[in-house]
Amino acid sequence: MSELNHLLKRDSESFMDYHIRLFDNKDEYKVDNHDIAKLLNDEYGTSYDESKWRKDYAQYCKWRDYLINKNLDQDIVQKHEEIRIEAEKERIRKNDQNRELRKKIANSARFEKLQEDVVNSIAKLEKKKKLKFAPSFSNKISNRHGLALFSDWHFGMEVNNTMNVFNKEIFNQRVEKLVNSIIEYGTKNEISTLHIGQLGDLVSGIIHVSTRVQSNEDIIEQVKYVSETLAEVVSKLANTFPTIKYYNVIGNHGRTGHKNDVGVKENFEYLIPWFLEARLKDFDNIEIITDKDGYVVSKILNEDVVYVHGNFDRVDRCVTTLPQILGFVPSYIFGGHIHHHYEKEHGKTTVVVNGSLIGADDHSTTGRYGGKPSQKFMVFNEDGLECSYIIKF
Repeated sequence: MSELNHLLKRDSESFMDYHIRLFDNKDEYKVDNHDIAKLLNDEYGTSYDESKWRKDYAQYCKWRDYLINKNLDQDIVQKHEEIRIEAEKERIRKNDQNRELRKKIANSARFEKLQEDVVNSIAKLEKKKKLKFAPSFSNKISNRHGLALFSDWHFGMEVNNTMNVFNKEIFNQRVEKLVNSIIEYGTKNEISTLHIGQLGDLVSGIIHVSTRVQSNEDIIEQVKYVSETLAEVVSKLANTFPTIKYYNVIGNHGRTGHKNDVGVKENFEYLIPWFLEARLKDFDNIEIITDKDGYVVSKILNEDVVYVHGNFDRVDRCVTTLPQILGFVPSYIFGGHIHHHYEKEHGKTTVVVNGSLIGADDHSTTGRYGGKPSQKFMVFNEDGLECSYIIKF
């Protein structure tokens, strides 16, 4: 019975104080209006229904602030107001905390569900279509390295406008041409090490209304399909070139929500390298490097290079902002994001922006930005960049 003592009238309080306390703390005491009416009737020796006690309390609430302001001095009024404001602030803080917790739980559950689906997909693919390591390259080692830039594939989006048509079938055709071109140019230049800079936005995602409207696949199917496509691409290249170094940078379209609501790590594209590692586990000539803060630092022969997506690193500013973070001046910064081929020297640093596989979508068409679909393949020797190919679709 001791745990119910707070429901009983205290010796030091009047019946009215008791009445007010019960209603003020109704939620905390876990009682309803009928419970309170019974307690008050038992104490007062009456048999009123709950509406009488509830309405009396409502009248007290209605006049309480007026009476306090009318009869108390200003210091007491101010103190009362401060207590009321603090109580309201605490209520808002708790609501905010609960909302953030619910959001984190929802994002976590979404990722766990996606991981579960991806695991099942990998298991089925391993049985149906195992990727085999059967190299066909010669033992000749040259001093040339190749760099293939993949960015802004936007798989899952359908486009049909005056400038461009893009869908799942065309996506597959363009990826096939991309791989064949890399093999052709890489073999022609006797590439010994192929660097693959995957610069993000391989999926259409869910971040904008326009992309949701244009998307024909949900985010889970987008990630699964583009990851398997990429695994097959890398496996084919790994059977052609002696060494593969794959760099994975997330884009902005893989975010789990609006940029103001989610952190950098909350991005579905972080599942892509995880998928690749599982699918390509039998390939001993592939190294997979994943970004941690939206960029990857590496070397191509003697050149210091940085891979970014481009949403955090504008092409006209990254040559000054990135070195402040890195502590050195890179020779090259490779990015995507703007769907345009772009190359410009800035002193010691050359900024190289890859085109997009999708080409002009509805946003770029209505904005009159254009944007022809293309990707890049570059050849480096010990002196630096030797040549660059723009693979157009």
